[in-house]
Amino acid sequence: MENFCDLYITKDSFARVRLADRSELYRILPFLECRLPSSCETHLLVLSALLTSKPAYGIYFLRNSTSTKNNDEFSAIVGIKEEQRLNSYNQIQKVWILGGWSLNESALLRVYKAIDRIDWKHDIVLAYNRAHQPHPDLLQFFNDRQRIKMPFPLLDRYGIDVSQALELNIELPDDVYVKSLEVCHAPLVFQTWPYRHLTTLQDVIDEIIYLPSAGIFLKSNDKLVTWMMCHPPNGMSRLMTLEPYRRKGYASLVTKYLTKRMAQCGHFPYVNIVAGNSVTGTFFKSLGFRYLGAGHAWVTSPRDSLHDNEIVSNNNAGSP
Repeated sequence: MENFCDLYITKDSFARVRLADRSELYRILPFLECRLPSSCETHLLVLSALLTSKPAYGIYFLRNSTSTKNNDEFSAIVGIKEEQRLNSYNQIQKVWILGGWSLNESALLRVYKAIDRIDWKHDIVLAYNRAHQPHPDLLQFFNDRQRIKMPFPLLDRYGIDVSQALELNIELPDDVYVKSLEVCHAPLVFQTWPYRHLTTLQDVIDEIIYLPSAGIFLKSNDKLVTWMMCHPPNGMSRLMTLEPYRRKGYASLVTKYLTKRMAQCGHFPYVNIVAGNSVTGTFFKSLGFRYLGAGHAWVTSPRDSLHDNEIVSNNNAGSP
């Protein structure tokens, strides 16, 4: 047996993928923190799993069998989050969102294959990956499971250091105030979300309850006009300003507030945008974010001869 920080681990435990318990999550979190920002989506899932203690989250890991050093303990870590949607038959369908970190694609694929909570015949799977194009072995993995493949637009990722986020200065106009969202705001957020076909109102409610969020409100009537949320593993997401209140700088204010709240809660603040969207990229860079790299979000759905085009057509709406 080998000794890791006074925990004894058998040789056999290196060879198999495991679902992390709470004590193991506390070992995985600092490991991923040392690898930020490249591990940001997996780090967000792990920290969210710890903060919410909800069974919707699961963290699978594979130990690094070639290392005896604590800082090289893992070769692959994949976080999953369960959401739900109503399909064309008005039935609840599970949607699994995956975010992984790994030393190589082979280790990542081993973890994917070992995830036992996904029903490949019925569930939708959305997997985030750091490369702009999926690895051929991962594509074959989905092909072998008879999945319809629907790639989202390619993604560019921007992030900001926690120390810098904590120092952001937020100066509000006299006619508005900013605060975290409340459950009563969930219906508006859900109805205006372009990707609501992949989630439910309850999923939005849960994120408002357990994770950082931000909203700009009018002082005159307490109306919510701009908002942004934390949506693991997509990072800071769901940025929206109601049409009559655009071009007033509210998007910058709500982004700054959520960025600071994310950092205060221990999250690394980051966003995913459609690759090549220079306007949005410039917006985030003006707030102190920097370009982190390319990525993609790969969606697969079970085959259904009557509704094969349902998710495909909906996914043409934009970027998650």
